[in-house]
Amino acid sequence: MMSRQRSYNPTVLLSKTVYLQRIQEAVIDGYRHYVLGSVPLEKAPGLVRKFKDFYLAHLDKNARYRRKAAGLGNARLLLRFNEEQEIDFALLVSPGEHPAHQLEKLGDVRRTPLAFREFELVLLTLKGREKPGLTWRLSAPTMESWRQRLHLYTAHYNRLELFRAWHSLYRVPGFAGIRRQIGELVVYWRAEWKQHRHDAPCPLAYPHNDLQYRPRPGVHKGKDGMYWTVKGFPTSAQLPKLFYVRKQSSVGQSLTSLLRDRKEGRC
Repeated sequence: MMSRQRSYNPTVLLSKTVYLQRIQEAVIDGYRHYVLGSVPLEKAPGLVRKFKDFYLAHLDKNARYRRKAAGLGNARLLLRFNEEQEIDFALLVSPGEHPAHQLEKLGDVRRTPLAFREFELVLLTLKGREKPGLTWRLSAPTMESWRQRLHLYTAHYNRLELFRAWHSLYRVPGFAGIRRQIGELVVYWRAEWKQHRHDAPCPLAYPHNDLQYRPRPGVHKGKDGMYWTVKGFPTSAQLPKLFYVRKQSSVGQSLTSLLRDRKEGRC
């Protein structure tokens, strides 16, 4: 008598940074073909069943290894519960014979960057490295939007929006490519400040506990709750810290548990 096959109940990640990290790791492992999307939470079980039955996305690493040794492709499925309370999904497929290559319109990271919201996964040669490596960066439209916002807030000396800009800018995931772009935006912002605001004090926001690790001379907290420079745009020593992305565990919740909590009004 055949044993009953266990149901596929994948983990739904809760962190955007971890989701991006797992995608990056899968692509580095050779899963360079992809399709990304999002579905309402209640439709996620049907999507998962499809990817299990058609693409064997439930297989463990040992089964995937045997298929790879036989020249067959494999599929991996990543899920995330997003800000809109829907499910983001990433189906990542390796080269080799696999039904997803015929049934899905798969992208290929060698030809087009893998894009997720305002981020894209690209090959970049970073400072201190001889060979390019895969990293996340902000898309070109996102960078242009940031430059427009920084110019507008600076030119009009919109203190609240300037504070919010610092708050948002230094809470993006600190992947190497993004860190380089944040540096570029700060250089642009400093030039805008010099042109429009000169020596006017600049409001600042710091990530949680940042000031406990490294005090900033010449920065004080105002009665409005914002941090301020004494004079002009912050120096390099006064800038907030954009923390590196380190290896993080796949903290999440099983899909069935998430559905149950949603039904009971607990999420």
